[in-house]
Amino acid sequence: MTELSSSDTCNIGYYPGEDARNNIISYLDAHAANMPDHPALRWVDTRELAAWDGNLETPLPYHEVSYGSFVQGIKAVAGGLATLGIRKGDRVVIFLPMGVAMYTAMFAVQHLGAVAVFLDSWARREHLGVSAACVEPVAMISHHAAFELINTIPEFAHMPTRIIAGPGEYPSYTARLENLFALDSSTPLVPMASDSSALITFTTGSSGIPKGANRTHRFLSAQHIALAQILPYTTNDSDLPAFPIFSLNNLASGVTTIIPALDLAKPSPRDGMILIAQICQQQITCTTLSPSMLRTVSASCRENSITLPSLRRVITGGAPISRDDVSGFRAIAPNARILVLYGSTEVEPMAHIDDQEMLAQQGPADPEIVEYGVNVGHIDANLAYKFIKIVDGVIDLRHTSWSELEVPPHAVGEFIVSGEHVCRDYFNNAAAFLRTKIVESDGRVWHRTGDLARLDEHNNIWVVGRTSNVINRGETYLFPVQAENILQRVQGVLHGAFLGLPDDDLKERAAAVVELAVAANPQVVLQEAQRLFAKHGIPLDAFYVVTQIPMDSRHHSKVEYGALRSQLNETEVKDYLHDC
Repeated sequence: MTELSSSDTCNIGYYPGEDARNNIISYLDAHAANMPDHPALRWVDTRELAAWDGNLETPLPYHEVSYGSFVQGIKAVAGGLATLGIRKGDRVVIFLPMGVAMYTAMFAVQHLGAVAVFLDSWARREHLGVSAACVEPVAMISHHAAFELINTIPEFAHMPTRIIAGPGEYPSYTARLENLFALDSSTPLVPMASDSSALITFTTGSSGIPKGANRTHRFLSAQHIALAQILPYTTNDSDLPAFPIFSLNNLASGVTTIIPALDLAKPSPRDGMILIAQICQQQITCTTLSPSMLRTVSASCRENSITLPSLRRVITGGAPISRDDVSGFRAIAPNARILVLYGSTEVEPMAHIDDQEMLAQQGPADPEIVEYGVNVGHIDANLAYKFIKIVDGVIDLRHTSWSELEVPPHAVGEFIVSGEHVCRDYFNNAAAFLRTKIVESDGRVWHRTGDLARLDEHNNIWVVGRTSNVINRGETYLFPVQAENILQRVQGVLHGAFLGLPDDDLKERAAAVVELAVAANPQVVLQEAQRLFAKHGIPLDAFYVVTQIPMDSRHHSKVEYGALRSQLNETEVKDYLHDC
């Protein structure tokens, strides 16, 4: 067993001028040449999964493609796309689920020097139109249902090329993806400048307005190098990633990726056992799970007395995760190192902490005391960073200075970063650039994460909330993370949120909102929440009980504060502090 390294290809994306070695898929070409028979992807067809009986002894039916065959398929599809008129710089929307078809289509587009575009699949209809207007796609590769959706969106009306994947009949389809796979054609790898766009991924973020992160070939290479430094692989590793960005890192690293056999957008009660079956049957050594998936797998293992001894590394992140969550998973994966990764669409990774560090920390002596924020570990060594005051609006260094912006050491401020694996801009969106970037006179770009955090005396970074969700109560700032962790500890609370609501006297009043278990008594829950908030010195001005707290569609782990505010405004919700 040997450790895989990116040392032979670490210059990909960094060559001067236009060079084929700047094209990000050079990583795959190298693997196809050096280890053509090594498995690249394994997956379970969803139609076959439906018949699985849920028994761990019943094998899941897998399909597999080697790196050699994978790259051969990419070249065939690229040749087919070229015959359809796709050219360097063209934007091509790929609206497919995580799977071999999606990755083949994406890499084929990049092979041609075109730009793969991923829309936010959880976005509203009007947001898809905004995204299409931004990138002006010349083509889309997707299933029939997605084409039916976009045929009602005017911004897609003039898109000339429509390539369907899977079944479906429609008169305006240009080609079928399956037929492109079968073509005996290819085209040379297109030379690229390092700062050319390779991938655009749309996210709505806290603003609710789509913005497309412009991922250049150099940025993607830098991101892989940064991830590879903290997530080294061996030749014997197989990885099950819940997030597509980690699949890209796996493929660049040359390891075998097992695609999760579930619909990430639609959680199911079977998800925990499906993931456990994949880990056990494939002897998976590494996995990336959202916090909600981590808890689901952990709970399913405990309920069924299952352990996962094959795992040597588990990555989680994307939302706050507690020491209890980490400790619980370590009990069912005794050989695994668990890393909590802190990052975002624009910067991945930003920081990380492992289970040993996390669990070794000395918490408060009083077990009822909840810490001020979430410790996400040490900031990535490849990043420069600062903590600045809360500024609502554009920051222009021509009119202010760092000394005016930065907070004192160890104080809470907005966390900003700069470095090679920091996404520098958004595609065709100057307004988003101004809101989220700070540019120095020498051209250096800093990314405003929107996270409020502080650095402790051991250089650990503690995240306490978002700038968009900070509560300004009587000119005193309150942050959600600690309060929400307190609510989560109250018996009977399924989910809790802490947010500011308009108030004539205070500017914002501090409100707790909870989603309760079926048998929970709201008054009992309120009394316990009041006691714990008082113990922590956190004011509580209102207390609401709702049927369901809206959570983010991707991770199902973060509160959608905007939707929750709308819910409180649009429905008559009892304030248990004042209405009883």
